[in-house]
Amino acid sequence: MPAPLVNIQGLNIFFKTTEVLSNFNLQIQAGEIVSVVGESGSGKSISALMSMGLLSSKAAVNSTCAEVLGRSVLHLSVADWQTLRGKEIAMIFQDPMTALHPSIRIGKQLEEVLETHTSLSGKQRKIKVLKALEGVSILQPEISVNKYPHEMSGGQRQRVVIAMAMLLEPKLIIADEPTTALDKEVEATVLELLSKLVKEKGCALWFISHDLEVVSEFSDRVLVLYKGKTVEQGSAKEVFNTPKHPYTKGLLACRPPKNGRPYPLPVLSDFLEGEGTLKASELAAPKVNTKALYVEGLNIGYKVRKGWKTSIKWVVRDLDLQLNVGETLGLIGPSGSGKSSVGRAVVDLVPATFSIRNFEGNEGRVQFIFQDPSSALNRSHTIGRILDQVLSQHAPEFTPLGRKDKASALLQEVGLHPSDLAKKPKDFSGGQRQRIGIARALAADPTVLICDESVSALDVSVQAQVLNLLNGIKKNRGLSMIFISHDPNVVRYMCDRIQRLD
Repeated sequence: MPAPLVNIQGLNIFFKTTEVLSNFNLQIQAGEIVSVVGESGSGKSISALMSMGLLSSKAAVNSTCAEVLGRSVLHLSVADWQTLRGKEIAMIFQDPMTALHPSIRIGKQLEEVLETHTSLSGKQRKIKVLKALEGVSILQPEISVNKYPHEMSGGQRQRVVIAMAMLLEPKLIIADEPTTALDKEVEATVLELLSKLVKEKGCALWFISHDLEVVSEFSDRVLVLYKGKTVEQGSAKEVFNTPKHPYTKGLLACRPPKNGRPYPLPVLSDFLEGEGTLKASELAAPKVNTKALYVEGLNIGYKVRKGWKTSIKWVVRDLDLQLNVGETLGLIGPSGSGKSSVGRAVVDLVPATFSIRNFEGNEGRVQFIFQDPSSALNRSHTIGRILDQVLSQHAPEFTPLGRKDKASALLQEVGLHPSDLAKKPKDFSGGQRQRIGIARALAADPTVLICDESVSALDVSVQAQVLNLLNGIKKNRGLSMIFISHDPNVVRYMCDRIQRLD
């Protein structure tokens, strides 16, 4: 058997006295797809960063063997890495905004990769870039090459990053949660593309995910990590169909079911602590049809320049939308269909026109929960200050002490502790930051919540907790909700009625 492209044995990684990865073993042969699965903090990305020479210098590393493409990655120079990265090894990151330069057009960024590593002419580079964008289902690539990252949806940006990684057909692709922000149709296309590249070009794919269902039909082998330790491994079908470890069983059970709407959903503690799942009831649509929000004739567009001419590219045309009291309305559609733009337009976060927009009450009581809580929360402010600012505006009758008490109550309502008021966003996990985003929205005492992909970037276990939280809050407060997502299973579970955008 030929030498594996990835050969890691007995790998241990520490940050100060904290062991984040323990006795990790991984081998990947050419033409093989191996997935490493686990929650955030399980250590699944740390070994990949080490294998790309991107691990923090503060980390302490020891291993029996740590070889990639036959070379020890612990002893490569900066010059060696510059030669390997992109051409021999490529990494697809989860957050495309950290991988793309915000002030350089998409086409230029892809061309720079080819200019650095190939001798192609300018014309040849442009043709290859257009073909790469077309290969990841970017519509009208000849227009998209002239866009800046902020002019594309999250899913479109992720596809650009995938196209960039695949440009040079590297021997090893490390994909860190590359499909989290993609709708199911595009996710299937991207996974098929990656799989085809592996089989046809003989490269290897190291795929990192929190979702066992995504990797089950896609991978040759799967490793499941929990708190830095490998708790289960085997063929993808074996691990998916007959999981043995309680953690693996929990990861599979936390996803919204394909049938029924049980509330609450199972969470990991039900399996790890042997508590047993709570008795579930079925979510049901409200019986009343009183309007909470009504929009008619919604139009959203943006200007597109081509040479000296400017035209309008319409995202949404003449859309009607009605949300009833106590109802959860789902907006679903492929990336770029305008579903997030619709939610933002309702609360004037993007320019739009309406024939009618009726909030059936106070406009300020429609609140928005963003997809990425890290960018939605001011990193320099404490949580107490973030909540106090909202309460000062929407509850001016409260004294400073009253606002602090209310902020404490809000944190408790979303499953956090009053002592967290003194902390900053960086002190929390992604799921906890999303809870803070929900608490901030609740501080305005809303009647309508608009959730824009608010669970799409979360681990399936944390996603279940947040979905349970949203349903509990909706029930206790009598809220109405617009729920925007690219995941049909989550939308079907959460929503009483669904409106599709194409």
